Amino acid sequence: MYRLGERENHHRKVYILLAVFVVMIAGLGFAAKQFFTADTQISNTATATITNVTYEQTKLRTIDEPSFTMTIPASWKLSSMYAEVPKPTYIFQGTVGEDKNRWISVFVDTPLPSFAVNRALRIQSNGPQISVIGSVSDNCTSFTGAASTQTGKSPAKWETIDFICDSGNYERDVVGVVSPDGLNNVNVASTVRGSHKYFFTYTDNSDQHDYSTFTESLKSFKAK
Repeated sequence: MYRLGERENHHRKVYILLAVFVVMIAGLGFAAKQFFTADTQISNTATATITNVTYEQTKLRTIDEPSFTMTIPASWKLSSMYAEVPKPTYIFQGTVGEDKNRWISVFVDTPLPSFAVNRALRIQSNGPQISVIGSVSDNCTSFTGAASTQTGKSPAKWETIDFICDSGNYERDVVGVVSPDGLNNVNVASTVRGSHKYFFTYTDNSDQHDYSTFTESLKSFKAK
């Protein structure tokens, strides 16, 4: 049998135990939060700095000859070197760095029935201008038969167009244009000076072959 004072003491003990339990739970929650929170706070990462690199564009100049104009690198000059037989009408050669070992030969109205090259680039006339079709071929010895023992040359085709492969001098790197107009020839007409027969070659004796100057110059060609 409980007395009144004993019952009150019992209730007070229960309240105290409940309060202690709540405090313990709160304390455990705070400790857990501190434990699982990293000591080091990571701030926002720095914004990346993006540098736009602009490559220096090749400076160009336009050559102005009696029957045509054409754009070449500004450092290239008209050369008097005697590179081919028959002699080209014009030779334009680089004067700086590796370009010293590169040159473009232009033949105007020159019959070339046996002129041989090592690589081919297909072009075709487009009014007074020239369209470059495709890219420079591999060395023609990789897709032609044996060379003639007398001439060192062999017949070849690049993109269905005939040309003569200089198989006997396979170590050279002379690119010649090929066109539907015939062997070693592209007919380009103008309203002022009429039609002329042109043939272009590009010789690259550098350590690293680069045909971009040749192709871009051909694209800029315009008959007067």
